[in-house]
Amino acid sequence: MRNTLPAVGLFFLAPLVGEALLGATSLDALALLPVLALLYGSGALLIRELVRRTGRGWGSVLLLGAAYALLEEGLLDQMLFNADYSGNYDMVTVTPIPLVGTGAYGLISVLAVHALWSITVPIALMEALVPDRAARPWLGRTGLTVTAVLLALGIVVVGWGSYDESGFMAPWPLLAGTAAVVAALVATAFLIPRPRAGIESRGAPRPLFVAVASCAATSAFWLVLQPSWVGVAAALAIAVAAAGIVHYWARAGDWAPTHIFALAAGATLTYAWVGFGQTPDQGSGGTVNLVGHILLSFAAVALLCVGARRMGTHSARAARMAVSERKTQHG
Repeated sequence: MRNTLPAVGLFFLAPLVGEALLGATSLDALALLPVLALLYGSGALLIRELVRRTGRGWGSVLLLGAAYALLEEGLLDQMLFNADYSGNYDMVTVTPIPLVGTGAYGLISVLAVHALWSITVPIALMEALVPDRAARPWLGRTGLTVTAVLLALGIVVVGWGSYDESGFMAPWPLLAGTAAVVAALVATAFLIPRPRAGIESRGAPRPLFVAVASCAATSAFWLVLQPSWVGVAAALAIAVAAAGIVHYWARAGDWAPTHIFALAAGATLTYAWVGFGQTPDQGSGGTVNLVGHILLSFAAVALLCVGARRMGTHSARAARMAVSERKTQHG
């Protein structure tokens, strides 16, 4: 049960962050959470387990999150290719990319939403709540099998449900190309070198500074990302610069899980304020949506406080154990 509870928590946390905190699903539509969890939750949990079992790092999580993004929005609901998918936004005809069948604005939006917030952030938050079990798998063979079956069920439900509602099916060359990119991303996630954090003698910034920087960078990303080539270029520049800075920080000698949690915490706070400006795709708008998002934002802050406390306690315990071991060795 010690390992099962975090797995169940991640199963439901992924759609809560990816859909509800974003503002895409309103308070009165949270009954859909179990259905959303079939795809979001199973996807995040399976990615987390595969990465931890193979000793990979957060770069692999992000690559698998990008594969998940294209699976959901390219192959299943096909939002990337359907200009009539929603009346709230157009992912296809704005900043179109020749021969790709979609627009750069839609593509970067989808990759950011899912690779970072739907997959990576929930994993980091849930691991912060159980820091003593963050580095090891939570599921055995039976759990992995059940998760894979639930993901397959989610794929069927979302894929068939989207087609049944819209009647839209993208041309097969676009679907085949998307499937090939998904396969390439998955392969790359397990071919890139394993992480080598803490290999330089310099120190990393304090976790609080990292959290503030994360919130500032992700907020700037959403503020500049507009349906224009200028907006896309500005958002890409921020994303590349932020990735480079984090990579540099992660090579510091004292880079620790508390810094990973800080990055996730900053991104979570960004989603909390971004969600206030979103029009829900599912559920009611207006007062119901506003009240629901206020409550959800408070819940997110409370979750971050609990995570910070548990990470701090775990770090202090680990430091005491390290000092005790050194004394024993020199005694």
